[in-house]
Amino acid sequence: MISKEIKASPRGLLIADLYKIRKVGTPLLSPANDNLVYQVSVADAVKNERFDSIELLAVDKAAKTILGNGTPHAWSPDGSKLLYENECGELHIYTLSNASSHFLVRRHESSYFINHLAETNCIWSPDGKYIAYPGADIIDSGEEPDEIRVFDDLLYKSKGGRGRPVYADHAYTHIYLIPAEGGSPVLITAGHFNEHSITWSPDSRYLAFISNRTAQPDDIQQSNVWKVDIQSLEITRLTDHTGLAYQPKWSPDGMHIALLATSGSIGTNDSPAEDTHVALVSFNGGDFRYLTKSLDRRIEHIRWHPSGKYIYFTAGDRGDTSIYRVSVDNETVEMVQGGGGCISEFCLDRKGADFVFVKSCTNQPAELFKSKNQGAIIEQITRENAGWLQNKTLQNAETCWFESFDSTKVQGWLMPPVDFDETQKYPLILLIHGGPHNMFGHDFDERMHLLSAAGYAVVYINPRGSHGYGQTFSNGTLMNWGGGDYQDLMAGVDFILSQNPWLDPEKLGVTGQSYGGYMTNWIITQTSRFKAAVSDGGLSNLVSFAGTSLYHSLMESEFGGRAFNRFDELWKWSPLHNVARATTPTLILHGETDNEVPFSQAEEMYVALKKRGVATRLVQYKGEGHGWRPELSPRNKADLNARMIQWFDTYVKTTPNEQ
Repeated sequence: MISKEIKASPRGLLIADLYKIRKVGTPLLSPANDNLVYQVSVADAVKNERFDSIELLAVDKAAKTILGNGTPHAWSPDGSKLLYENECGELHIYTLSNASSHFLVRRHESSYFINHLAETNCIWSPDGKYIAYPGADIIDSGEEPDEIRVFDDLLYKSKGGRGRPVYADHAYTHIYLIPAEGGSPVLITAGHFNEHSITWSPDSRYLAFISNRTAQPDDIQQSNVWKVDIQSLEITRLTDHTGLAYQPKWSPDGMHIALLATSGSIGTNDSPAEDTHVALVSFNGGDFRYLTKSLDRRIEHIRWHPSGKYIYFTAGDRGDTSIYRVSVDNETVEMVQGGGGCISEFCLDRKGADFVFVKSCTNQPAELFKSKNQGAIIEQITRENAGWLQNKTLQNAETCWFESFDSTKVQGWLMPPVDFDETQKYPLILLIHGGPHNMFGHDFDERMHLLSAAGYAVVYINPRGSHGYGQTFSNGTLMNWGGGDYQDLMAGVDFILSQNPWLDPEKLGVTGQSYGGYMTNWIITQTSRFKAAVSDGGLSNLVSFAGTSLYHSLMESEFGGRAFNRFDELWKWSPLHNVARATTPTLILHGETDNEVPFSQAEEMYVALKKRGVATRLVQYKGEGHGWRPELSPRNKADLNARMIQWFDTYVKTTPNEQ
């Protein structure tokens, strides 16, 4: 752990508060609308871990029951029972009438990474008789000794990190069926392909699913919707489109299947530039069409209206994420709930008139809300963070628009320090998002508030490549990492400084995670205006990244083909290519078992900067994978953020003579 004390305003978010944040998600409203189950991610400071608590709320009585730790999956059709999964992968059924749970089956999960939107959902058949779930084969470890690993496939790495396998197993994920009353599971799909993201037909006769059945699924990222007859086990292909398919949902009348889809010929298993859209296909295949192209935004979380006339979904737009709906008949799109925050998940009530949704805003972690009277009234359901927040004054952020070098309009935000005094001068930190196709906005981000409490202003920007501004803007990084996006960021910093005389242009810092780490590495090779940099899980060499990352397909998708045909281009946009120019003191943070951006990316940058004579430190977090997600050790997360602030305090706040 770091030894230097971090000075921060108690009115702001402190390092110790990271243990208190409770993250709400996965709302499931019962068919009768009288019970709601959801998940709360909680940190245990003593055990140094995060766990997901399953919480059941009687909506009318506000009486809450904690079912245990794990994931809620589905209500029974009559709403009397709940299917959930504990942390050991065991499926259980909770019966409301006697408040008891019984074990159903153990679900095995493969460590093979399919793609970033693949679902492992477990669902009840509409007639209530069966439960279907995707599960992995139980495989023999093989004849090789434990000390030896033999690879003959491309996706041999896993996401890994803190107890999760670093390398993928050879187990395929298939669909199993088990009677809801208990019994032995039956395998209903088999073979050398993975099936996932399942949905029942209304008559309980078929299951639709997603599968990549190309000749080389490890290499060619393309997938389609299929269906299986649970009686004959006959499998039928329903779509035959170029691109990737995700998360199918069967229509209430059984005539169609809605899905998320992309249409690019070169796909990637993570972070595609192409926005997902709602598509529709006939229940027996054919008549494939897109419904939401007119919106020109990235679509997620599709749900059918009970009438079958509309499909509801979330989409990001200029920093907000809202609920929209599209008419199946005329493809008209309209917003139905949102604005002024980010809705990450939602569910419809039985009549389809109102919602329960998860929403966060800049200075408020995600909580559950419900609408009434067709959205006329919004009520907050949970207040998981109210206790520790009551003594805090977390800053909001003001949005702005500016013109970049080529007159492209770009959006950014500025968050002032917690104890802001306009007569004082403050240092400024540029915070860069990952992806590269993520979107900053009116969402809660711990890093911004930690920096604000430590006396920094924070500017964050959605440069070209970000989603939420249309497909052309999202395509802005293609063949051009570190080009237009870098210039957008620098134009944004210049604009913010010009509009806010209380900012000190001589005290600038920069940080980012994943692609934000890449851009941090890139920035210090392009300019010396920043006094310090903190690169978190960042890329430094796109050539070696293309051969070592779990996401080797990302380089092909972003740069238009095989990496070995584009080494010159990949090297051109690699921070290491220009590292001889770097002079900025740089802290490099990275997970030991990161297979998404391998630790070698940090090592290459670190060694080059050290040999260059730049003040540099490399911090490796043992057993951690990519990013700082809920499975991360809370202590490591606290340490990482404390080191970031300490580095900026040392090199940004102080003058060279004080260091």
